[in-house]
Amino acid sequence: METTKIKTGMIREYVESEKQMQLSQFLTMISLDNDETQELSITKDFLLLSNSTTDQRLALEYFYINRSYEELQYYIKLNMDHAHPVNKNAAKLYKLMLHLRDGKPAHEVRALAKTVSADTPELKCIKYFLNIEVDSKVYNFERIGYFLNKIQKQIRYVDNPLLITFFNSRIQMILFHYYWKRNELILARKHAYEALQLPHQAIQKAQLHLDLALTYIYEDFHSCIYHIEEAKYLALALDDREILDRIDNFTYPFVCAHFGKTDGVDTEHPVEKAHLEIARGNFDVAQQLLENLEFSTPFSQYYLGLATKKQHFFIYSYQHFMEKRSDHFFAKLPLKASEGLGL
Repeated sequence: METTKIKTGMIREYVESEKQMQLSQFLTMISLDNDETQELSITKDFLLLSNSTTDQRLALEYFYINRSYEELQYYIKLNMDHAHPVNKNAAKLYKLMLHLRDGKPAHEVRALAKTVSADTPELKCIKYFLNIEVDSKVYNFERIGYFLNKIQKQIRYVDNPLLITFFNSRIQMILFHYYWKRNELILARKHAYEALQLPHQAIQKAQLHLDLALTYIYEDFHSCIYHIEEAKYLALALDDREILDRIDNFTYPFVCAHFGKTDGVDTEHPVEKAHLEIARGNFDVAQQLLENLEFSTPFSQYYLGLATKKQHFFIYSYQHFMEKRSDHFFAKLPLKASEGLGL
C-alpha cells in the first residue's frame, strides 16, 4: 500500500511538473525513498508518460538489462516508428538482440546487423554489444575482448551519463562470464561484485547471484547457499518466476547434490533429479532417468559417468565442455570425477 502511494506521488509529480523531468533525474529521485526492487515497476509508468526522444531510446537498454521483454518490444516498435534516425537504428539493433535470444541463427543475426547504420558512439557501442552476444551464442569467446576494446574506445564519447551506467553494467557482466568460463575466478568475482554495486538492474543482480553461487562449487557449500539466498530474496521481491524456477529446479538441487546434502531436496527437472539420485547412491534409478532423455548434454553425460563409473562418459562430457562451449570451469567436473575414481 505504501509503495503504491509513493509510486502514485512520483508519477503525479512528473505529470504536474512544468519542466519535463528526465529519466536520470527520476531514477535518482525515486532511489532516495524506494528499494531497488521497487524501481522497475515505478519506472515503467514514468516512461509511458515521457515524451523525451532520449528517454524513449534509453528505455531500450533499461528494459533489456532488466529482462523486461514485453516492455522492450513496446519500445522497439515505438522507436522503429520514430523520425529520429538514432532511435530507429537503435531499435533495429535491440530487435536483433531479441531475435538472437528467441533462437534466430547467429550467422543470420550477424549478417542483418551489418545492414544497420551505426554512425554515433552510442549506436557503435550497441552494435558491438550485439556482436558480443552473437559470439557468446556460438561459444566464440575469443572475440569478446576485441569488441570490448572497441566499446571502451567509444563509450568515452557517449554523452549520456545514465546510458554509460547501463553500458558499464553490461561490460561488467560480460567480463564476469568471460573470466568465469575461463576458470579465472578471482577476476570473474571482481567483475561480478563491481556489477552488484551498479544501480538500476535488480533483475540482472538476481541472476548474477545465482551464477556467483556456482563459482563456489569447488570451494564451499555455504558460499553457494549464501548467493542462492540473495538471488531468492531479490526474485521474491521482484516476483520473478523465471529466477525462482531456476533456483528451485536447477541451481539449488545441483549445489545440494554436488555437495551430497540432499535431505528434503527435490526438483522437477529429470537431469538434476538424476543428479540427486546419484548423490543418494541410487545409481540404477539415475541411469534410467538419464537414458530416457531425448538428447544428451555435457551435464547428463557427466552424471552418467558418475552413475556407471564408465570413463567414456566423462571423456565425452569433458570434450563437449571444452570444444563446443569453451567452458574451462564446468569441464573440471568430469575431469575431477575421472581422477577421483582412478580411471
